[in-house]
Amino acid sequence: MRTALPYVIRIALSVAVAASVMLLGLSGAAVASEQLPIVISTQKPLGPALGTFSTAGAFVDSGTLVTEKRNVSALPSPFGVVTHLVLRFDGQLGSFTMRAQIIETVTDNPDVFADTGVWVILNGTGAYADLQGTGDMEGTVDDATNLITRIYTGLVHFR
Repeated sequence: MRTALPYVIRIALSVAVAASVMLLGLSGAAVASEQLPIVISTQKPLGPALGTFSTAGAFVDSGTLVTEKRNVSALPSPFGVVTHLVLRFDGQLGSFTMRAQIIETVTDNPDVFADTGVWVILNGTGAYADLQGTGDMEGTVDDATNLITRIYTGLVHFR
């Protein structure tokens, strides 16, 4: 026959475990920061070349823009192309990597493509180790000046 004591102990342990799990869950949520606006401005030459970036808003940094991966799709297309990028931003405070999907459309100027797209932060190091965020992008690809200029805007936070 069971005694009441082991049953009471099992209930007390279950309540203690449940409370611990709830506290751990709440402490993680309390540490997450609020979402703040970010603007990331970039410039780079066409082709496999390094570029530059600067940020404003949630944090201020500047440094080197590295294209880690580039895939082009939707070819042939009457409107332009879709470019899938993985970009690394090496700043003074650390680095962060984002994935972007960009639609490049033809304009009235045959040397210029208009860019619109979306982006998401994949990972980071240093001050950006816990960075998360997503947003939109606008820019141009100018064959005449050999320059890609893009502005990434969105919301970021640190987990």
